[in-house]
Amino acid sequence: MAIFAAKAVVGRESKTGKELWVFPWKTSWDINAADPIIAGNEMFVSSGYRTGGALVRFNGSKHEVVWKGQQMHNQMNPSLLVSGHLYGISGQNGHGGELRCVEWKTGTIRWQEPSIGLGSLMAADGKLIVLGEKGELVIAEARPAGFKSLARAQVLGGRCWTAPVLSNRRIYCRNARGDVVCLDVSGQGT
Repeated sequence: MAIFAAKAVVGRESKTGKELWVFPWKTSWDINAADPIIAGNEMFVSSGYRTGGALVRFNGSKHEVVWKGQQMHNQMNPSLLVSGHLYGISGQNGHGGELRCVEWKTGTIRWQEPSIGLGSLMAADGKLIVLGEKGELVIAEARPAGFKSLARAQVLGGRCWTAPVLSNRRIYCRNARGDVVCLDVSGQGT
């Protein structure tokens, strides 16, 4: 398992807690809120506050940085890995933000969509379910060829940074005040 601490990501054996490796990761104010993403022997780590992200490959207790840069700034919520691409909200210091698609292996930015602003997302069935910071829910294709919105609706007001949740063909969205909406996406019209 990987634990994102104030100054590093620490890999530990889940059964014993034994430390396997440490990858130093320093950010302003020691804020590392987005969980690391692990795929095989690689890990993507990202933070806001002008830190950016990095893809790291592990071999036992040793690691090598595959790429590192300003391609993705996950300030609050982690990116998602879908078919070899990272989809995430890249934001700077709580001001502005955009939905981005970044190639996992190279760090190449495939596309950027500024209309989302800050916010959060999840993925299901090849689609991104994105809740923008001002309560707009966007359903888009998870595809590296370009951003393609399938549906958009204003579902909440106020600040929305909590990831939407899909359960039993319903999408649940929440804002900072604690208001919650439930949207039936079953296609049954109930």
